[in-house]
Amino acid sequence: MISSNEHLPLGILVPMHEEVEQLLKEIENARITSYAARTFYSGTLSGKEVILAQSGIGKVAASFTAALLIHHFNVKALVVSGVAGGISDSAEVGDLAIAQEAVQHDMDCRPLFPQFLIPHSGISHYQTDPALTKKIEEAAFNFIQEDFQHQIPSLVQLELGISTPSIHKGLLVSGDQFIGTSGQLSKIQKELPETLFVEMEGAAVAQICHDSDIPFCSVRTISDKANDVAHLDFNKFLNEAAKIYTAGIIKKFAAFL
Repeated sequence: MISSNEHLPLGILVPMHEEVEQLLKEIENARITSYAARTFYSGTLSGKEVILAQSGIGKVAASFTAALLIHHFNVKALVVSGVAGGISDSAEVGDLAIAQEAVQHDMDCRPLFPQFLIPHSGISHYQTDPALTKKIEEAAFNFIQEDFQHQIPSLVQLELGISTPSIHKGLLVSGDQFIGTSGQLSKIQKELPETLFVEMEGAAVAQICHDSDIPFCSVRTISDKANDVAHLDFNKFLNEAAKIYTAGIIKKFAAFL
């Protein structure tokens, strides 16, 4: 919960510069700060103070950026957004995936520690903040109901194979590898069969937020099915759909806080 820290800014992390550029169109009075090889954008979004940063791709880059937002910029909470691969059969391209818990699928210190367990923490699955998760779900639903049809042209929907998006909640898995082959997909489905979606940052950010006692939530747009055709049309999907989803949902999320 963040009620005792209302005066502090919300931290926003996205992996891609296209997502940063789209969100900056919505942020008022944006101010730029460079620190530790990162660029941070402070301003107002839906009347709320925010700090936006490009997380970088991968667990180390994202963890470092998250730690800076928490311990240097003193954010009250963190939201991670972007794109992800759908692991669950129910998650289709263009759907939205909201994390309820997160695990690093490539963490394996056996036989010293059980698979997926973060050494010396006793934790493998990090929970997202329930209140923030409820608000990001409300923001996603609102975006679909009010904005999706006129912000994503029907021709783009057709070309990208998107129908009216569904919202899914469940397990996010993250690792330092792009999941784009049937072998990689099968391994995750076998070892973590409850997985909803996969990306490369969120579970590591969840660990940083847990250790720093900072509320965390995550919403991602499903760009592919994490299989042998996962790389096809990614740039088109990012530029004509995903970055618009991200900016629209995060703008509404800030308004709901």
